[in-house]
Amino acid sequence: MNLVLISIISYLLGSIPFSYLVARAYGKNLYQIGSGNIGTANVWRATGKIEAMIMALIGDLGKGILAVILAQRFFPNQILPQTLAAFFAVAGHNWPIFLKFKGGRGLATSAGILLYLNLKALFLILITLGFCIFLTEILTKKRLKWEGNLREKIKGLFNIFISQVLGRVIGIGVATILLFFLYPVTFKIIFPAAILAGIKHIKRTKTFLEGKVV
Repeated sequence: MNLVLISIISYLLGSIPFSYLVARAYGKNLYQIGSGNIGTANVWRATGKIEAMIMALIGDLGKGILAVILAQRFFPNQILPQTLAAFFAVAGHNWPIFLKFKGGRGLATSAGILLYLNLKALFLILITLGFCIFLTEILTKKRLKWEGNLREKIKGLFNIFISQVLGRVIGIGVATILLFFLYPVTFKIIFPAAILAGIKHIKRTKTFLEGKVV
């Protein structure tokens, strides 16, 4: 019964649409802007404000962290409750009950879970994602240019990072394999949640390959 309760709590936490709420505070509707995704990256596209993106990111990270903390508190040193908490927190983010089940793609919430569980694993995944994203960008579009002032260069690199969907999917796959071999306990907890994030990327990957994705 307690496992059911922690699953429900984690889902409700994940369903809190921080990115959507932050964007609305700036007068923007994420459904109508950019990729239409209810996530941190689209807050940046919608508002162009670094502080808005940071607030959204903190919220989306935090709900994943809180879900796992509660699981650990009720079930110390048990993997299954943490796995359920991670899974349902990401499920809530991706299919939030408060937004008629139209949510984000789960990466920020998954990152929050990893940030709390294993900082080294998160760092490894971010490095892997970054490498795969920029390598894919170079190989497929050859548009990675080092032009403009430092601010413009950083903005250009960040835009590639959030928009290069194919590279992101490849990076998730590679990072998952590395996680399996290097951090097996963390892998067991995060893998079911990672599947949910992967599912939410299928449609966008297809439209990205067709050249239709922002």
